[in-house]
Parts: sequence; structure tokens; C-alpha cells
Amino acid sequence: MNAITTLLIVMLSLNGFAQNLEAQIDAFLKSNVKDGLVDYQGIKKNSAELNAIIKALANAKKLEGSAEKAFLINAYNIFVIKGIVDHYPVEGPLKIDGFFDTETFNLRGKQITLNELEKGLLYKQFPDARLHFAVVCAAVGCPKLAPFAYSGDKLDSQLEEQTRNVINDPTFIRLNGPSAQVSQIFDWYVKDFGGKENVIPFIQKYLLKKVKLSPNYSFYDYDWSLNELK
Repeated sequence: MNAITTLLIVMLSLNGFAQNLEAQIDAFLKSNVKDGLVDYQGIKKNSAELNAIIKALANAKKLEGSAEKAFLINAYNIFVIKGIVDHYPVEGPLKIDGFFDTETFNLRGKQITLNELEKGLLYKQFPDARLHFAVVCAAVGCPKLAPFAYSGDKLDSQLEEQTRNVINDPTFIRLNGPSAQVSQIFDWYVKDFGGKENVIPFIQKYLLKKVKLSPNYSFYDYDWSLNELK
């Protein structure tokens, strides 16, 4: 067996593992997420499926390009659910000490926090403002969690769809004629949207309602209560 053949076998094996994990996550989210809300109580009662995914994330290998980007988005969303389930019942993520910057999860054999995963791995490698609508922090104020796994071969269209859905959610972008109240996400990550002057153009790009927004906007208070399906 020559080196090229060996490499092809390894690549096929990695792709097969990644596709299987993606399918597991997709099925799990479809079963447990409805209208952006998560059935934490049901998952807590029957956690075998979640634990299998967590084990697979611990044993996963690095991918390339959009496949890696999709993998990291999925990992973040699964770890958030795992973190909530481990402490359930809980009123929200901020009720858990160090939920984002102290609690760790096993990613590829290494312990990592949610902040390290989001900012140190995902966004550092793949700077993309649309990621802020795909990674979800378990709060009602977050963008609604998508009921599917992100996939490398259709990631761009998935991110476009998710961003459009979030921007057109009247609870997320609150319009009053040409005036807009927007999520504090646009404040916390303003640089990722190209600065304050580019927030409205970003929103306008995805907004389906035919209205010319004022360049001036305000923020409403972020709702950190749990995005729980009851």
C-alpha cells in the first residue's frame, strides 16, 4: 500500500466519522428543539443520545475548511446543551458559575471552555458575523437555536438562512417604522459587524420587510432566562 492510498483511506475514514457525527447531532436537534427552544427536561431524563455525541466530540479529529467550521458550530451548541443539562433545573446560563469561561468540555481530547471554543477556535479561524446567529447560548435573548446540524457542504446557505430567519424575528429586531431596537449582540460584537456604522446595513441586507431603516438604533435588555421548551 503506497502513501497516497494510505492517505485516501485515512481521509475517507475521517469523513465517514464526521458525517456520522453530523447525522447524530442533526437527529438529536430535530428531536429536542422546537421553535428555538430546547427540551432540557426530556434530555435530562434520557441522556444516552447526548452522551454518545459528547463522547464522539471527545474522539473527533480535525477537519478542514467549511467542514471544520460546521463541526465547531455544532460542538458549541451541543456543549451548551450539555452544560445546561448537567445543572438542570436552572433558570438560565448565567445562574451557573463560570458557564462560559470556567466550565470545560472535552473537545478532541482537550478540555475547553465555551468562550475558548467560540472566540479562540471558531471565530479566530473563521471570522464571519453570521456565526453570531448560529452559535446559541441557551438564553431566550439569543437567536433561536436551529433544529438541525450545520454541514460543511451546505454551510454557506445554512448560515444565510439562519441569519435571515433571526433578523426577521420581530422579537430579535424590533421595528417601529424606520427605527430599530436591536439585540445587544450588535453591541458586544460590534467589531465583527464592521463597526457601529455597519450594523444597520447588515440588518437591512437580510430584512425582508421593505423599510428603509434609520442609521440610528437602540438596544433592548438581553433576556438571559433559559430557552427551555415546556
